[in-house]
Amino acid sequence: MSKSRPRNRLAHPVRFLDHDATTNQTQIAEEITLQRVDEAAAIARPENISGTWLEDEYTELEAEQSPLWDASGRETSRTAEVEAAGLSPAAMGAERITTNHTPVMDAAAIRYQNTVDALAPFRRRPPGGKLLHYAAKGGLLLGDMIGVTLMGINIGDYPVLAFLMSISAASAAVISGLVGAEVRDLRSAQRRRREIDSLTDEQRPFQHLFSGRDEGTKIVKILCGVSGGVAMTIALAIFAGRADLEGGLTGLIYGGIAAAVAAASFIESYMYADEIADQMDNASISYEKELARHQRLAGSAAWQSKLAKDAEASSIREEHELRGKAAAAKIRALKWGILRRNPGVAGHGVGVPAVGLVGRTARDGSPT
Repeated sequence: MSKSRPRNRLAHPVRFLDHDATTNQTQIAEEITLQRVDEAAAIARPENISGTWLEDEYTELEAEQSPLWDASGRETSRTAEVEAAGLSPAAMGAERITTNHTPVMDAAAIRYQNTVDALAPFRRRPPGGKLLHYAAKGGLLLGDMIGVTLMGINIGDYPVLAFLMSISAASAAVISGLVGAEVRDLRSAQRRRREIDSLTDEQRPFQHLFSGRDEGTKIVKILCGVSGGVAMTIALAIFAGRADLEGGLTGLIYGGIAAAVAAASFIESYMYADEIADQMDNASISYEKELARHQRLAGSAAWQSKLAKDAEASSIREEHELRGKAAAAKIRALKWGILRRNPGVAGHGVGVPAVGLVGRTARDGSPT
């Protein structure tokens, strides 16, 4: 009579998706035993048995792990994928705009570099001179405004009207001196004059700066005359107002100050003017502007969020894929463990046929 056989705990395989699945399978596998047959135990695996039902069952459980864990990864990453999909239109738009802007930024960078290479040796104004220029103009403007305002109040104007009048008068005095920049540009053009054939390849795009020719010389002379007339008119007006109130000497002092403001503005403009520096500064400002714009475009919140969600979803799926491979390897190890603990049925391993051995014969006398 055959002995009774205990029920296999894996007669109904457990399907699982939770992260404790490997631990559960380990506990189940530790409790599994294979019923020994009545015959003598085999040392090597019988050649007429390719595998047991248990091995087939665990092979299927092993194959089950990858799709189950892939499904788990898909489920876990679904929220991130949905959010990334919702951000796609805005992110694609931001990416396209940024990509199209890249050549503009590169062109600005090339222009700036070419300008520096060609014109740097001819620059006279230091890079930090712009702040001093505006400070000087502001000081001249403010000082002249105060003098004109006080004169207007003294002759009986309303303070508001006197202040508004001072703005126009002081601005006219300071602006009249700006013609000094045109005079300086004419002078600098003559000093930079070069033959076209002597220019370097980098300087040829800027050959107009080295020609020494300016057809507007007559216009500059006219502007100088007009500016001088404006400065003189303002000085005479202040002189007349002060002289009427406080005497000729006082009028002469304040009128001279007004003329000095216009003259100082002319000198300051002349000293500040540098056409070469203007070219370099403009190229630098253009490049910095495009660089800032590119950084702003590349910092699109929608684009950044989509990339972050895509990375999150990809990481989750990759993690679950690796966990699935690890779980499959664990199931495979459990299968071999069960066979190891039951050598009476499956032996201690797969037998290796002794083929080709020299000097050995079978018990029936035939060579092996």
